[in-house]
Amino acid sequence: MNFKKVMSKATAILGVVFVFAACDDEFSNVGGDIIENPSDLEVKEVEVLAYNKKLNAVQTNTLNNSLLGVYSHPVYGQSTASILSQISLSTKNPTFGIEPELDSVVMTIPYFSTKGELDEDGNLEYSLDSIYGSEPIKITVQESNYFLNDLDPDAGFDNSKYYSNQQELFEQNLVGNVIYEDANFVPSEKAIVSYEKNEDGVEDTITKAPALRIKLPTAYFKEKIIDREGSNVLSNNNNFRNYLRGLFIKAEATGENGTMMLLENLRQNGDIKLYYTSEVKGTNDDGEEETTREKRDYTLGFGNSIVNTFEGDYPSDILQAINDSNEETGAENLFLKGGEGSMAVIELFDSKTQIEDLKENNWLINEANLIFHVNRDFVNNVNENNRLYLYDLTNGTFLADYGFARNFVGDYIAGEPLNSLKSFSAPIKEDEESGDYSYTVNITQHVANIIENDADNVKLGLVIVDNINNVATQNQDGTILPIQTGVKGVDSVETLPVETVLTPEGTVLYGNLANDEEKRLKLRIYYTETE
Repeated sequence: MNFKKVMSKATAILGVVFVFAACDDEFSNVGGDIIENPSDLEVKEVEVLAYNKKLNAVQTNTLNNSLLGVYSHPVYGQSTASILSQISLSTKNPTFGIEPELDSVVMTIPYFSTKGELDEDGNLEYSLDSIYGSEPIKITVQESNYFLNDLDPDAGFDNSKYYSNQQELFEQNLVGNVIYEDANFVPSEKAIVSYEKNEDGVEDTITKAPALRIKLPTAYFKEKIIDREGSNVLSNNNNFRNYLRGLFIKAEATGENGTMMLLENLRQNGDIKLYYTSEVKGTNDDGEEETTREKRDYTLGFGNSIVNTFEGDYPSDILQAINDSNEETGAENLFLKGGEGSMAVIELFDSKTQIEDLKENNWLINEANLIFHVNRDFVNNVNENNRLYLYDLTNGTFLADYGFARNFVGDYIAGEPLNSLKSFSAPIKEDEESGDYSYTVNITQHVANIIENDADNVKLGLVIVDNINNVATQNQDGTILPIQTGVKGVDSVETLPVETVLTPEGTVLYGNLANDEEKRLKLRIYYTETE
């Protein structure tokens, strides 16, 4: 696209300059599709600086979804994700009727799944999404006495911040015996079929999507909930959350491998349901008084404060390689991993002089790409679902190219993240001749804004994500907002896209110091001479 020609029509939207205009027929229209080297353009390779950052703690109480389980990565080793959550009353001052008898207690948290067809028996089939691994793990549930405060009095009553590295603190505050344990847990893709009241209040066979569904002990909840009817601790949620401060759902490894699950929004979709019966007095057909037992249920929800904790150490050689990279020279390899993982920082131009030199060329900038080659010496099995996401690290927001792709190019496909926003970040591609794998990120407008409009040459953050659509949300008025979370104790990194926290996967890419010149990271600017 002829950015030189259309920059005068640039419009500031969301604080980012988006360029939009019809492309002149005499120039190649490459803005809507990432290309490597169109034959009618010249190419300029610019050295960039890229180095690693280890993320020692990320804020997780702002996440909508949660990871639970154990995942073993061939490069980054084994990691474990557990959950501490508040529990809340669905209604205050619940009454359970006359002589209530608790029959069962079931905790349900949905998986991400896709509805399929009916099987031979007429049952609806599902396939699970965002399940990593397939080996058994151990899951336990125990009461926590750690008070998760919604507001932090030490920070002027701002929202409290809880981090992924606080599991040891939480475990020090567990009380009582383990109330649930399964040493051989594997998620099931079977639909959940139950016989209960439907939306019309009539008992019916109800089929629901697969979920983490476990039966908790009735004795514990009888003493904690049913027997406390009418007491002050059930009068409101403030009292209740101080009385039953939370449950800790812990995952542990039972072998070298395991399974990690992405659970779907505990606050909205998860619950703990108490099924019980109580006496109902009435009259029979003969007009005589009789007492029957009626089925009832009461729901406990998960509270506002839910914290994902992560445990696991990188292998020493990987950690050393990350620590050896620096802001002066860069890195041979870039180590990207989700969760409490690692990311890369990229600096495009080393000085204002370099930018001024580019300005003096009077080029028509058609495309500017960063091409990241996968280092197959580390990564043998390439996950084609992974996507790279590049963002403005300095300001904690998205790049102009991401906003352009989402707003104007028509490349945003809400229900198909693997096929969405490919004009900004292309899915992994294999070179059939060499077997090389690479990702391409289009930063044409970002570079054009720096060269043509004197935009700040900000530091860029590079992370790995599973769902590139979930790095931002769009309001009804069209405003795009980044979905970020906080990072603790990492120099120059204050925010991180939430989506990278919610994947345990990772990759290794060649950096700017790679020994292989062909695979070394560089900025490629495709341009047309005007003089």
